[in-house]
Parts: sequence; structure tokens; C-alpha cells
Amino acid sequence: MAQVGRHGLLVAVSTVALAASLAMGGLLAVGPSPVEAQQATQAATSKDPGSITFTVRAPGNLKSAKLDYFVRSPNRDNADNFVGGTGDGTVAGADASYVLQANTAQRYIPVGSQFRFHWVLTTDSGSTTTVDSDYLFLDGRYEWKSQSDGQVTVYWYGNNDAAAATALQSSKSSLDDNNKLLEVQVKYPIRLIVYRSEDEGRAAKQPRSSAFDAQVQTGGQRVGPDLILVFANNRDVVRHETAHIVTHVAGDGPFVGVPSWLDEGTAVYAQLDPGPEYRSGLQLGIAADQTLPLTSINSPTSQPSLVNLFYGQSWSVVKFMVDTYGQPKFADLYRTIYAGARIDDALLKVYNLDQDGLYNAWRAKNGLKPVAASPRATAAAAAAVTGTVAPLGVPSGGGVVTGATAVSGDAGGTSSDSGNTASAGPSSGVAIAVLGATVVVALALGGGAFMMMRRK
Repeated sequence: MAQVGRHGLLVAVSTVALAASLAMGGLLAVGPSPVEAQQATQAATSKDPGSITFTVRAPGNLKSAKLDYFVRSPNRDNADNFVGGTGDGTVAGADASYVLQANTAQRYIPVGSQFRFHWVLTTDSGSTTTVDSDYLFLDGRYEWKSQSDGQVTVYWYGNNDAAAATALQSSKSSLDDNNKLLEVQVKYPIRLIVYRSEDEGRAAKQPRSSAFDAQVQTGGQRVGPDLILVFANNRDVVRHETAHIVTHVAGDGPFVGVPSWLDEGTAVYAQLDPGPEYRSGLQLGIAADQTLPLTSINSPTSQPSLVNLFYGQSWSVVKFMVDTYGQPKFADLYRTIYAGARIDDALLKVYNLDQDGLYNAWRAKNGLKPVAASPRATAAAAAAVTGTVAPLGVPSGGGVVTGATAVSGDAGGTSSDSGNTASAGPSSGVAIAVLGATVVVALALGGGAFMMMRRK
């Protein structure tokens, strides 16, 4: 078990050469005399989930300082991809700082994100770029500990050791089960950030409407391809959210993604039990013949009154598919979607049924009469990829920085050398509801899920 720390101010020392040369008229003109290699120190801290403060101290007075930052976002093959942006630092003598807002209406960078950053510094002697430093963004309000088992690492704080151990085991077992179910392999490490309660982690959540938040309780969120936030720590919350990591790898291809009913249905199927409220919502919907056409739930519901039916029915349809047609076909459906087929085309190829046909087959299994084909919804266009907007905000300390010759600060931590240049390049007794979400850091880090419980 590792002690991660709270404010975690680790200073990365980078060697910079402050010498300049100038080429004119095809001749090499020598600029200022070369200065011996000097040292610059750089760091990143976060006092809360709202912002990250990056700082640097140069060996001489600064004319300008520009921060380049990147957030790791692994792809299916675990390529070391980064997305991010840049910003001009506020300069004061030899020091510069830049505050990156992490949770606003325009940008959401979740706690647990892995950063890589460097500074481009300009002094009287010329310009230089510091070596890359790595930083793990943690909530600086708490003293964090960590433990790893295989490719899963869990982070937690306080007297929550047993819950963290449960989360670690549950995530590993869900990974194994869903890799087998979908015949895929998640190749990259994943991280779980475990809060003791939703209240303590509220500031780290991706914002929702106040009306929705008043009626639902968040159990957890899959906020990136390799990252889960856990607020109601029990086995099925963790199993569900981990399943979303596998469905992302199995079905979210470069052109199309997994529809919500299939994604959420698979995640509930991964739970040890769907829970009494999901079952109740499903049973009430069937009894009243008020079930939801699959074509109407390609995206998650935004109506709290439909939460239990939506997830109960999605689970029931997935269970019907696996029980009736077998696990291999179910895995083949995910492969077909990943290859670029839209959901109806993929279903027709694998099952010889489109969404309406599957819906009526499921209705017949539950004693309901077939219904007419539903109108086809126009697929929403994918959001354009854009760069991160330079943020405005107030400096806010947490996390771990690693870089060349890193020196620990007041809270301790771990460090390692890094010289590569980044390229942009519930127990069964607890009911959960899940709403899809997209995490935005310059571009999407990966679709996600909100695991919710209806508030009483």
C-alpha cells in the first residue's frame, strides 16, 4: 500500500540551457555567450477538484512562460495517447504560474487524470523547454493511499481500507468476467478513485442539472477509458462501472459507439444482481405494457421517473439475448459495432433482427404482443474535436508529480524519471441507475456512465 499524500507538492527539477544563436543571411551569427546549464523547478498542485495550479521557477528573470499540458487517454491497444492544451503563465520575476480550471461548464477533467506537462520559458538568454513531468491529479482535501493488484489500482483516504479492498477485488473480477463475455481484453491499467460518500466527493462529480441531482443519487461514474469515480462503494457499483470500461474497449469504435440500452444493459448484467428497484421498474413496465422501444433508448434517459424501467429493461433485454442466442453471438455484436456498423445493421448481421425485431422478440418472451415498428431517430452527429480553451480562474494543492530528479515536498509521494516528450497526438439490495456521460478534456476522453440510485 502506498501513501500518496494530500497536497502532494513534488517539485520536478529540469536542466535547461539558456543560450541563443541567430542565423542571418546564410551566416551563423553568435548571440549571447552560452550560459552554463542551469536548473528550473516545476510543480503541479491541487487543493480541491476544481483546479490545478502549475508553477515553475527559472534560473533567471522570465520574459514569458507558456505551459503545455496533456492528459493521458489510452486507446484500445494501450497506445500512450494524450490530449490537452496550452496556456500563458503569469510571470513574476523568475516565477510563473498557470491555473487550469478542471470542473466548469466548458471543461471537465476528472480527479484521477494523469497529466504530463512542461514549460516553454523565455529569459534574457533565450528560450528553452523544460523536460516533461508527470502528475496524478488527486483531490487535495484528503490524504490518499493506493494499492494495486494486476492492472487495477485503487486510491482511497481515511478509514476506508475495507471498502477499498472490496473495490479492488470487485473491479478485477468484473474485468475478468466481462473480458470473457465480450471476448476482448482491456490492455491498459485502470484506476478507481474511492470516496467515502457522495457528499464528500460531490465537488469531483461531473455537473448535472440541479433538478436531476435532486432526484437521483450518484453511486459512481466511469469518467474516462481507464478511470472510475466511486461514491457508493459496494460490489455492484464497482462491477457495473468496470463493465463500462470493457464495453468501451469492445464496442466503441472510431466511427460509431455502443447504444445506451446495450451499454447499460451489459453493465447491469455484470452486477451480481440487478437490484430490487430495477426489477420492480421492469415488472411495472411489463404489467402496464409501458415498456420502452429500443430505438427510443439509444441515448440515456434524462427523466428520473424512467430510470428504473430504463435500466431494468436494458438489463432484461441483454439477459434475453445472451440466454436465447448465446454468448458468442453477443460478443460478435460488439465486434460488429466496433467495426463500424450502426446498431440496426449490426443486429441484422448477427441476429437477423433489427432493434424493432429484437424488441418484439423480447416482448413475446415476456407475454406482450408485438408492436409496430417505431420511427427511426436521426443519429446525432459526432461533436467536433476542438482544442482546450485557455481557462480563467483563481489558484487553487493534491496529487503526485514525477519528473527528472523529482524532489518530494511537504506531503511526500513518489517520483520517477521521465524524459519523453508528450505528443498531442451496489450489493444486490441497492438499486442503481446509470446515465451516460462524456468526459471532455479538449476532446472526449471516453464515454462514461453515472450510476445512480433514486432518492426517496
